[in-house]
This record gives sequence, structure tokens and C-alpha cells, in this order.
Amino acid sequence: ARSPRDDYVGQPWADYMGRRWPKVAKAMVPRAIGHHGSTMTTSLTTLRGGFTLTLQLDRADLLPDRLVGGIVRLVASDAREIRGARVTLVGTETWRYDQTTTDAKGHSHTQTRTATEDLPHVPVAILGPTPFASGEVRDVPFQLPVPSLGPPTFDGTEVRVDWEVRLSVDIPGFDPALTMPVRVLQPTALLRAGVLDVAEFALYPEAAVEADGLRGTIALDPVPMCVGAPFSGHLTLAAGEARTVQEVRLEIRVEVEATVSGGRSETITAWSGVLAGAGSFGGAAAGGGAVGDGAAVTIAFQGTLPDRPLPTIRTPHGRADAKVHVVVAVARVRDPHLARDVAICSTTEV
Repeated sequence: ARSPRDDYVGQPWADYMGRRWPKVAKAMVPRAIGHHGSTMTTSLTTLRGGFTLTLQLDRADLLPDRLVGGIVRLVASDAREIRGARVTLVGTETWRYDQTTTDAKGHSHTQTRTATEDLPHVPVAILGPTPFASGEVRDVPFQLPVPSLGPPTFDGTEVRVDWEVRLSVDIPGFDPALTMPVRVLQPTALLRAGVLDVAEFALYPEAAVEADGLRGTIALDPVPMCVGAPFSGHLTLAAGEARTVQEVRLEIRVEVEATVSGGRSETITAWSGVLAGAGSFGGAAAGGGAVGDGAAVTIAFQGTLPDRPLPTIRTPHGRADAKVHVVVAVARVRDPHLARDVAICSTTEV
């Protein structure tokens, strides 16, 4: 299921802000939220502070090690002076872990806990001390740096990374503020550059696979794969006896792990498709060739990854890696898995 944090267009964001920043949410009333192409505009009216704030970004999907431009509009309801205003790109990592305690009687009890931590960020000052006349409108352009290594937005349960742009205005009393959810991307170039310690064959177009007497290769295009983008490939069987199967399916799985003491893990099936239905699989029945007689058998596949942010990542408290599994479902026995590593990006723009 998609998280509401993926689809950051529309009124549900008022509910989300109310859960994470109740004081900010109560001080604001949504006026207009829209997404037009790569530009997102959010306008909120403060109930205290006497300002209408509008934050506009050039794009909602941000590229690492780049600047994102935007404009802040401030409208004063009456004459007043601000001490300053700043815009900050803030990333938050959330992870879950199990903690076991023992009471005085020696009974152990395990609880699952959730921890969060803000990633390093640098506020950008856009205004210093500034007087405003009643009804004055002021547009302030800015450029906001995006961290070179992210980490990118990630939508997991045991590990997740969220990003937002925060606008705050410093005045006496309650500071009016505005928060816009954004997505930091994992580019193809960063994965290919070897910055992340991906598995040895994760960036290879073709990799060998073997399980339970079946042997062959899985080829993918493109590599790395990209969220929201089409892919294709083929399974080539070079050896294996024919067997009766319930189905043969291909799954793209993302394995997520919180790398802390007691850290929890999960496997997310990002995509699944059936390669073959019930019947005989392997040997001559696999696709017209006689496995074992030197004739390889090839089964092609294609699909599109969902636009859910599940890229290959490394964070201070977690990691996520992907694998392609060809699952040979056999009744009453453990299913053989032909598996290979693959990397996933969230943009091919760079």
C-alpha cells in the first residue's frame, strides 16, 4: 500500500502535518495546494502571526548535489516587523527496533520501538530584520542546496526517509511556518559511480542464477532499474529437469534492514508477474528447447515498477537492497528461488 507521504498533493497533508507538527498545523488553515508539472505551490494562512505565506518550488522531486529554486511570498495583514525568515530542507530518518527487558522475576518482554532522527541540514536565510506595511506583499526568490548523498526518500515500514522544505518567519511570539513535503531522488549516476556498496552483480545486465538443479541467467534492462519506469528482461535456463509446477513467477523484492541493535527487517515485493502457469517447467517443456541436450530455453518478461520510492539506499541507521526472484512454485515442497541482485534508482535524469 502506498503511503500518503508519496502523494503529497491535496488536503490529506493537513492531517499528516497535524500528526507530526500539531502546533504548526493548528496555527494554519490550508488555502490552496496544487501540483502543476514539476512545480508545486502550497499556500497556508496563519491564524497567528498576521502573515499569509506561500512557498513555491521549481520542482517537487529534488536531485542530490543540485540547487532547487523557489519563491517565498509574504503578505502582512497589518504593519509589523520580522526578525528574519529562513527556508530549510529537512530530512528525517525513521527506523524500528526490538528492545527486550527482563523484570525482577526473570521474565523477558520484547517491545517494538520507533526512533527518528533529523538528517544534517543547513537553514538558508532569505530575509533579515524587515519592516512590513499593512497589506504589503513581498516576493523573495531563493536557492536551496540538496545534499549530495541524500539519502533519498524511502517508503518502508522498518526504515523510511522523508524530506520536507520548511519556511519559518521569526517574529515576537508564535513564529508562522509552512511545511512542504518533497522527494529527494536516488540518481542512476550515483549508483553507477560506486558511492554505495551495492552487491557485486547488482549493476550487471546479466547474472548467473542457480537453485535446486535449475541453472541459468537472468538479464535485465535497464540496470539499475528505476521506480515508475518500464523494464524488460529474460530468464535463460541452461540446465534443469522438468517438474510439475503450480506457477512460475518473477518478483522484484526490496530487502530493508534497520542496522542497529535489535533492528527490524522487512521484505517489500515491489513488483510481481507470472512467467508460466500450472504445468511442466524445465526440460523440453520450458519453452521448446531440450535442457540437458545443450539447448538453452529463454523466457522473456517485461513490466513497470510502481512509482513508490523504494531505491537502493544506505542511511545512518538502515539500508535497502533489491533482488529479482524467479519463484518456481511446487506443491508440498519448498519453492526453488532463482535470484540475482539488482540496484534501483528513483530517477534517470542524471
